Amino acid sequence: MPTPALPITPALAERLSGSPLVLLLDLDGTLSPIAPRPEDAVVPPATRRVLEHLARARDVQVVAISGRSAQDARRLLSLDDVWIIGNHGIEVVRPTGAALVRPDVARFSEKIAAASARIARLARTHAGVIAEDKRWTLSVHYRLADPSIVPELRDLVDAVAADLGLRVTHGKEVLELRPPIDIDKGTAAVEVAGDLGALRPEASLLCAGDDRTDEDMFRSLRRAAPRSVTVCVVEGTISRETAAEFSVPDTSAMRALLEAILALRHSGAPVR
Repeated sequence: MPTPALPITPALAERLSGSPLVLLLDLDGTLSPIAPRPEDAVVPPATRRVLEHLARARDVQVVAISGRSAQDARRLLSLDDVWIIGNHGIEVVRPTGAALVRPDVARFSEKIAAASARIARLARTHAGVIAEDKRWTLSVHYRLADPSIVPELRDLVDAVAADLGLRVTHGKEVLELRPPIDIDKGTAAVEVAGDLGALRPEASLLCAGDDRTDEDMFRSLRRAAPRSVTVCVVEGTISRETAAEFSVPDTSAMRALLEAILALRHSGAPVR
């Protein structure tokens, strides 16, 4: 097993030894390396294996939390026994069951569809721009576009959102159009953590992410459960401010940390 970039000290081991242990894990950039196109992303087999073992471990719950649709997140992860939070918190799927969407979000489906049609036309006239329709939200990726078009692209997306009464948020080379509802990864993470018993004093909670939208999760969970372990994956970033308590350099180091946590849960002792 590789040595994790974040060593599990005795103090950290104690914080991760509670019951239950709930792992809230972003997908792209945290479990899966960032890909030029969303459909090209892959969770490495070694990462999938350790997640499968964790999901089956006693008193451990694995929750994947993603900006992708819940269906697409499930496809990317390809694991049973895992909760899925999709669309930045708008969809929640239990290990067995259909996606649940709040009624106040569902009423914006026609506006999201209208935005999708307009953004698709915009993408066709701007090389390298990819429109990803996730039914309840819409992502506009510009990782492959010429950087010089980004200011114009932001203005155009802002105009579509304003016209339809939607909200725009920013991520790693992506713009997100969402319903103007106060739901994000933070609110969803706290709600699911509470449902799983992770906010109780005897429980343990770890969340990991890499993007701006994951900062909502870090802040909200540290308020709701001050002993929670928050980890930012900072691949390709020399320095970046984050609300997370810890950081690891890349997705491989994140996998090594998960492997160390699995060993800790099996042995009941800190991994040295």
